[in-house]
Amino acid sequence: MSEYVIMTDCGSYNDEELIGRYVQDELGGKIDLLIVTHIDNDHIVGVKDMLSTPDIKVGRIIFNCYQRNGLGEKKKLTKFQQERLSEIERELGLVVGDIIERNIGAPDAMKGLAATILGNPALKRVWDRGYTLQGKELDLEERGKIVFLSPTMKEIEVLDEEFRHVLFDELNVDQTMGEWNKKEELYEILLRYAMLQAPRDAVVEKDSAGADTLEDRLEKAKNEPVNTNSLSSANKASLAFVWEKGEHKILVMGDANPDIVVKGLLDYNHDKPFPIIFDAIKVSHHGSHYNTTDELLRHADSEHFFFTGGQEGKRPSEEAVGRIIL
Repeated sequence: MSEYVIMTDCGSYNDEELIGRYVQDELGGKIDLLIVTHIDNDHIVGVKDMLSTPDIKVGRIIFNCYQRNGLGEKKKLTKFQQERLSEIERELGLVVGDIIERNIGAPDAMKGLAATILGNPALKRVWDRGYTLQGKELDLEERGKIVFLSPTMKEIEVLDEEFRHVLFDELNVDQTMGEWNKKEELYEILLRYAMLQAPRDAVVEKDSAGADTLEDRLEKAKNEPVNTNSLSSANKASLAFVWEKGEHKILVMGDANPDIVVKGLLDYNHDKPFPIIFDAIKVSHHGSHYNTTDELLRHADSEHFFFTGGQEGKRPSEEAVGRIIL
């Protein structure tokens, strides 16, 4: 069987660093299937940088961005709107670099992933423009199949409504406006801006008195209540999927809402027993307290859990680790 490469997200990409060298040297610059789970910067900035690199070849791209068809003549932004958008871009150019802890120039930070894809005819041809939603399957033939568990159209519509609000609040674009030029890039820029204005996950305060051992600490942490409604709209709209072949399967969670994933697992597994035992599970949202629940773990378990990224003192959280281990 020939090699088949699936890449999911990329927070940082540089030809001289580990991921860049691996893609170039080990994979020959070839990605068969690129899945971008959602538009948070720590998931797409590296993808954008990679796709801007010459000689990268991608066979298929799954990425939920702005998909509504035009409702009449495309319009251009007014001078006022263009000036305000430039101010937002400059603000994002500074903040984006701080969030991902890289020295990244503002012009690079401003260009969205969708604009990068659409600016390259070869990439534009392989981008699945329709929404990828819960229940969709990708047939990989002898390599099995991928089944998406998240999101549903409800989460996409909430994200779209959030975009409409910031479009009106920041650019005074009427809600009834049809289409506009560069709509995908505008969608990414304004949603990134909206997410930066939203409150971030709060550190869950724990009383560690009497927790003398690590197990005691994790036991106390795992019982902290979880409000999944506090997740951002972008995270709720994150792709999550199962890749299965025969008896083997892995679960990749992106930053997905565990409640939505559980509903997807119920449909995926039908009347079979739970929990589903996966060969490996990529934990959602770097091990955030809000994305790994007891309910999820009653439906999905594994001997191997992977945390990607993280934040010192916050992620992976003791709550998520405690629920997984105990």
